[in-house]
Amino acid sequence: MTAVLLAFHRPQTVAEVLERLRGLPVAEVVVVDNSSDEETADVVRAAGGNVRLVKTGENLGIAGRNRAVQVASHDLVLMLDDDSYPLPGAIEELAAMFERLPRLGVVGGLVRDVDADKQVVLDTELGTFDWWLRGGAEGPAPDDGFPAFFFPEGASMVRREAYLEVGGFYEPFFFASTEVDLATRLLAAGWDVRYQPRAAFDHMKVPAGRASIDDVLRLRIRNHFWYLWLRFPLSVAVPRMVAYGAFDLLNAVYRGAARSWAGGVADAWRLRDRVRADRAPIPRSLVPRAEGRRLRMHFDVVTVRLREGKWRRAFVRLRRRA
Repeated sequence: MTAVLLAFHRPQTVAEVLERLRGLPVAEVVVVDNSSDEETADVVRAAGGNVRLVKTGENLGIAGRNRAVQVASHDLVLMLDDDSYPLPGAIEELAAMFERLPRLGVVGGLVRDVDADKQVVLDTELGTFDWWLRGGAEGPAPDDGFPAFFFPEGASMVRREAYLEVGGFYEPFFFASTEVDLATRLLAAGWDVRYQPRAAFDHMKVPAGRASIDDVLRLRIRNHFWYLWLRFPLSVAVPRMVAYGAFDLLNAVYRGAARSWAGGVADAWRLRDRVRADRAPIPRSLVPRAEGRRLRMHFDVVTVRLREGKWRRAFVRLRRRA
């Protein structure tokens, strides 16, 4: 299989991820360098062996993964970030699922946020990947995991054939909400999307090179509106735009980023011509599978935070700023 690392101004963590991959069952590593400096490229060249470099010359965002998959030599592609890596046994666990399930398009693994000492600080709590992807399911994961409506981009494995068939990640998004969109298109093409928490990945959560929370939130909100309009019948998309838009507003207020929400909504409308021609709604019969329990889980997040009084404190801070 081929491992793909999407890198952006994090040469030290790229070096660590490459070292973690040594000895694991990966035949080829493709590092896509979205930065404009030479530090990451030097790290990749020094690694030698089965490590290849794709240097874009500019930040292509999620499009960098598409470039890597196009040149990958193997049918299974392990998707990693420049600060995430699989733990021993994770690759074998996911690869075995592809052997058993011929229509499996992508499967995500358990994401564990770790600190500088590699101690787990977050993995299964409310709002984590595991919480969303289990969709309320409890207990040990079955051999074929859980049906999922998205996957963690930097802790997953895809079937190259399926990925290329649907066009890979949707490049106008650039970043954020890309996984749920790709998952929906895979489901529409007859491929399966699953989650296997028995395959664990550590995420170093390195702050260097990251976009600000406000910028990420603004992109995610813009892309979420685009995603709903692009992939769902209008009778489904419009009420969900209202419902999810309200949740995103509450979330933005909670994070102290209400202006990012407003900016994301404005961008979705102002830049709509970038995506207008690509609208391809899935059949209404597929909506329950593509949505899973997502709407209900958004409601659960709001309920828990209201119970804890966190929304009230956030609105107080917002009024003080005004």
